[in-house]
Order: sequence, then C-alpha cells, then structure tokens
Amino acid sequence: MGLKVSKPAMLLFFAWVVTPQHHGCWGRRTARLLSSDRVCRPPSGLLFQPGRTIKAGTMQGSVTMRSEMHVEVSSVEPTSRDRISGPGWNLLDEYPALDSSELRADVEEASFAMDQIERHAMVLTPALQRASVMTAEEARALGVLDALADVFSLFWRSRTLLRNVAVYANCLSSVDGTNSEARKLVAKMSELGSRHERVGQPATIFLRQCSEEVLEAYLGLSEDIAQSAFILEHSRKMRDHSLTLPEENLLSSLSVPGIFAWGSLYTDLSGVLKVEMAQQDGTKSEIGLAAAAGFLTDSSEDIRRSAWKGTAEAWRAHSETCAAILNAITAWRLETFQRRGMNQYLASPLHLNRMTSETLTALIGAVDGAVQVGRKALRIQAAALKKDVLDPWDLYAPAPIEGTQKDHYSFDEGIEVIANAVGAIDPEAGDFVRLMRDRQWIEATRGNTKRPGAYCTGFAKSRHPRVYLSEYNGGSGLLLTLAHELGHAYHSWVMRDLPQPQLSYPMNLAETASIFFETVVTNDLLKRASSTEEKFAIAWNLAESAGTFLLNIPARFRFECKLNERRPQGKLSAEEIDQIMVDAWRDYYGDALGHLDEVGIFSCTKLHFYIAELSFYNFPYTFGWLFSLGVLAGKDSDDGSSSSSFSARYRALLRDTGRMTAEDVVLRHLNGSDIQDKAFWDNAIRIVHQQVDHFESLARDLGHLP
Repeated sequence: MGLKVSKPAMLLFFAWVVTPQHHGCWGRRTARLLSSDRVCRPPSGLLFQPGRTIKAGTMQGSVTMRSEMHVEVSSVEPTSRDRISGPGWNLLDEYPALDSSELRADVEEASFAMDQIERHAMVLTPALQRASVMTAEEARALGVLDALADVFSLFWRSRTLLRNVAVYANCLSSVDGTNSEARKLVAKMSELGSRHERVGQPATIFLRQCSEEVLEAYLGLSEDIAQSAFILEHSRKMRDHSLTLPEENLLSSLSVPGIFAWGSLYTDLSGVLKVEMAQQDGTKSEIGLAAAAGFLTDSSEDIRRSAWKGTAEAWRAHSETCAAILNAITAWRLETFQRRGMNQYLASPLHLNRMTSETLTALIGAVDGAVQVGRKALRIQAAALKKDVLDPWDLYAPAPIEGTQKDHYSFDEGIEVIANAVGAIDPEAGDFVRLMRDRQWIEATRGNTKRPGAYCTGFAKSRHPRVYLSEYNGGSGLLLTLAHELGHAYHSWVMRDLPQPQLSYPMNLAETASIFFETVVTNDLLKRASSTEEKFAIAWNLAESAGTFLLNIPARFRFECKLNERRPQGKLSAEEIDQIMVDAWRDYYGDALGHLDEVGIFSCTKLHFYIAELSFYNFPYTFGWLFSLGVLAGKDSDDGSSSSSFSARYRALLRDTGRMTAEDVVLRHLNGSDIQDKAFWDNAIRIVHQQVDHFESLARDLGHLP
C-alpha cells in the first residue's frame, strides 16, 4: 500500500498536550473482535476536551433501545477461575467523596483560573492581527509577554484540577455504571473542558503565529515556560492550518453537541446491549457485553460460535444507527480538515502520533509484506484445533491443551509473576508492580454494573496512576492484560517528576511500555515452562499477537482509509460500510480465515471507529508492538551490558517520549535506528517470524502438524 501524505497537520493547542488519561491494552486477547473492548485516552488532539472520557460502556445519559443477544451454552459448574477475583482500588487519597468540599474547591479554583485567563484576552486578542510581524520589544511593551506568562501558569493549574476531578468521576462511573451522580460530574467536566479550550485559544493562536524572535523571548521568561519548547514547536507546524479565533471557538463549542454527541450515542448504545444466555437446561440469564465477550475464549467452539453470532445479531439490529454515526463523524472531520486547508485525512493522526508520513509508509509497507507470517500463525492454530481453517469466532480460542500447565493465578500470584518477570530486567519496574498492589491502585473486582474493558489512568495532582480491569479471573489472558496496563502505569510513573508540558506522549509510543511488559512476562512464562505442552500454550499467545497485529489491525487501517476516501462522494449505506470491512479483511486474512462474508459487522462492533476525539485508532498499536519487540531485542543483543545499564537506558527512553518525535526517540535510544526506513520494521518482523516458526515446531512435536 503506497501512502502519499502531506506533512503532519493537526491543531495542537497552546501547551495543551496532556498525559493520556486512559491507556487501553491491545495485546493478544484484549483485541476482542465483537466487544466494546478496552480503550485508551488519546493525547490532546483537534478538539480535545479535558475531562471527556473514552471508555467502553455507558457514558453520559442513556438510551431506551435494548437488544437481546441469544447465546446457548451448556450448564457448567463454577471453575477455579470463576472463584478468583481481584481487589478494589482506593480513591480516598484523591477525594473523600463526590460531594466533598475538596472536590468542589478544585472545580471552583479551576473556574476562577479560567476567569483570569479570559481577562488576559483583552490584551492577547488584539495582538493576534500582528502576531506574525510583532517584534519581541513590541510584545513586551504591549504587555503581551506578561499576559502569556500569566496564562501559562493559570492554564496548567486549571488543567490539572479539571483533569483530576474528571478522572475521579470516570473511575467511579467505571466501577458502577449506574452511578448517576458520577455521570453528571463527567458531563459537567466535559463542559468545563470545552470552556478551558476556548479561553486558551488567544494564547494558542498567538504562539503558533508569532515570529521566532517572540517565541524565543517567551520561552526565556521562566524555566517552567522553557520546558514547553518541544510541544510549542510541534504545534507551530500547524500554523498554516489555524482558523480565526471566532472560528476556533465556534468549532470548539459546536463539537460538544456535534461530533462528540455522535460518539456518545454509540457509547450509550453499547452500554445497554444485553446478552440473554439460554442454557441447555432451559434456564436463562442476562449478562453484559464483557461477559459475553468472555465466551469468545471458551474451549468449546459451539459456545464461541454462539457468542460471536449472537453479538453480531444484536449489533446488526442497529447497523443503520452505526452507519449514521460513522457517516457523521467522518464527514465532520473531513469538513474540518478542509476548512483548515488540510488535504490529507492521515495528516491529523500522523501529527497526533508525532511521526512522519515516511515512517507510516515504511511501517505499512513492512506489514503488507508480512501477511503470510500472520496467516501462517492462523493456519497452525487451525490445525491444532482440528479445523481446515479458522473462523472469526476462533481467533481468540484457547490453546487445545488442558491439565498440563498452570491455567490460573490468584491475584497475588499474578502480581508476583509480573513483578518477577519485569524486575529481572528492571528492578524498579518490579518494585513498582508491587507498589501498585500495596497502595491499592488496581481495580479488579467483579460486578454486574462495571463497565467492560481495561485501562490505565492517573490523577494529575498526585501523579499517581490507577489500573482498571472489569474483572480478574486468574486466567493467563487477563494476567497479560494486567501486565499490559501495569506497563502503561510504569510509563507514567517514571515520568512523574517531569514538568507538565513534557508529560504527554503519543499513542504509538504509549504502547511501548505496555507491550514491553506483556512481552517480558510472556517470555518469562515460556522460559519457565517445563513441558512441550506448556510451551505450546504460551507460544499460542504469541501466534495470536501475530494474527492481531499483522492482519487484524492493518485491516482496520485499510477500512478507515477507504471510509475516508469514499465519504466525500456521499453518504455510505450500512451495506456499503459492511462491504468495505469485508474487503479489508479479505485483503489481509486471505484464505487463512473462513466466513469472511460475515465480518462486515465488525464496522459496528468495534468501539475504536466511534471515538470522536481521534481517528485511525489502529496503526499506533502495530507500531508500538513492533517497536517494543525492537527495544527488547536491543537488550538481548547488548554485548556484556548489565541489566542495570539496559534498565537505565529503557527508563530514559520512556522519559523522552513526552519531549521528542517518534523518529528522534528511536534515533537517540536505539543506536541511531531510522524508523522511516522499512528495514527497521522488517527487522522487528523477523522476530515475529522466529516466534511463529517456533510455534510451528512445537505444534509438530505435539502431532498437530505432519
């Protein structure tokens, strides 16, 4: 696939790039095919609103629509997994309660700070007309530099407070989706976030349009302001795509009832879909989407097939609604890009991920050349499952090995497995994993009102992370999910002492630490496996990853490209969108997957296509996966280097993700490597090829292959 993309072009606000609020995991079984799976909070983007959340499950408000998914399963006795659960998190060190005086005080202080910022608009707004020609001396004489300095402090302080309250509300509503007061607070923070964006626009636009002389004078006002140099320079790449101040404010205001409302409609709809489980004994029980998605990993193909088809049937009843949402969100973005003079739909996600079009072209080129590696992994799995070809409901089937390996871990056992594995490479990482448990910063209880998914978030005031799992049953899949989210938490933890403007990192680099943790734990389990069966079961997970990142994620990327290319020609019907998805899957899966004519429903079931805040929530994951493999390979190839030397360099890499482009991070920390060169990605894919070859060898040893 050849890509012709203009230079990255997407509006970033004045120092308004925040630490991603939610990082969702995307390894192995976390990439569910038919579920509202875990998601991540993007860094700031075109219309970013502090306090607005992206999550799986019900968001603000509710809808009256209700669909039933009928899935017939056999009655089973509770297993060890059914009895295992995780702990609840402690939020009391942030706020005592939703109605606490401490929370109200933070909201009031943030509101007062925004009032102060608005007053500075009397100086900054008139200066916009001469921003590009104004000298530093003139800016100083007119009070522009003093106003910008005050806005900097007020802006970041109010941002911290708003985000802190928003995260708290989101944490509460994640655990209890019926908490109406938490939902109200989420909605309120969304409105305040929109105001925060608007009041910062005069400074945003001025700093984007001003001369280098004025920018240098501004950065020299204080050490704190100087720390924002990178994000300001990155933002200034957008100077040719700015609108006028009234237009920017209007766009920001309209986004709440506009594009964000469409995204909320999908999220609300996904929150009310219920699964009615009809068991063979005639009884019925109603469960949520997360529980239904769990059946996709069942060892019985009948159960997996029923869950997959039942979920698809439920969503198909709302295919017209989903088509309307996709049409509206896509058209909104394209119209906005056009008004900004941006002629490429990929320019926005490229700028958001701080990477060039050359890097994306190299990445996609390498992936397109490796489809046979992913297909090979699927064919081996099919043989092990005694099938000619895998079907969509088999993509997350467990390895057909029972009773020969440890198949569940208590929560404390899981924490120790993760801590020991990552601690062997970076002792500080191992200590951090135990700290997360001991400080009660992990939510992994079970509950009927919990939102499905998993994510990592963090409080802006204390800079303390939190990890959320909709459940923990001790299975190896959720063990690796936990490892993945703890990797995200560790990433933010090693950056916690950095100045605020350097705390943000893009999605592609966000996946580095998470997939690194997940890969290290997988490799450790593989090394400790004592039998061929155990090794095969663990290698099965790596084969799943090959299928996900080399086939599934690229298919999503191609689908979204086609959606953006065809939408300007007119509104797309549900049937047309369905066919675009089928074609994308066929391009990548080829003959390695059956029933491809049924996968069009993926355009409805995949939450990531409906996130209003950003587009192309796909290629950053394959980027992060291959990048993390390259980082780990770099450790293995270090001749005589100590573990402490690697861990120090690894932490330095993580810390630089908030103050460098993706290309510069790799150049500095991976021995001068160039990710704009396809060879970099080809080398990472060779590691995957070796993993699949090893999987094939184990399958042959067990008699699954001739």
